[in-house]
Amino acid sequence: MIAEAPDLTASLENYLEAIFRLSQVRRVVRVRDIAKAVGVTPPSATGAIQQLKQRGLVSHERYEDVLLTDEGEAVAAEVHQRHEELRAFFEDVLLLDAETAEAEACALEHSISQHTLERLRRFLASIGQCGRRQHGCIRVFRQMVADGEGAG
Repeated sequence: MIAEAPDLTASLENYLEAIFRLSQVRRVVRVRDIAKAVGVTPPSATGAIQQLKQRGLVSHERYEDVLLTDEGEAVAAEVHQRHEELRAFFEDVLLLDAETAEAEACALEHSISQHTLERLRRFLASIGQCGRRQHGCIRVFRQMVADGEGAG
């Protein structure tokens, strides 16, 4: 089941994902941590957090830490999963360098359709079964990239 929050902009999804990622490695997530992760000033982060709070996706009181609500965590986990699946596809299948794969995943995670995402998930699952053994599933593509023919 896909968690959805209506009217979430790519920017607000980025904030949710940042809060999600930070909460995975920190006991307390503060506004300044979120601002740093997203690359904005703390006042900008505060405005976005207020919007997320109005939508019921975070819990936050002034000078306190920021917590994802159950709904916010579900939405953030879905955004994070989309990001990771796209990053893995770009890096592991298309053989993009890690930095490019990360940037592309961040750009596309907000606009990919559910249909395309589901197709990507099935593709990744299928090549995951054969790609490790290198029995032809993507061997030709890998060789083309290695030979410089897949560049473009």
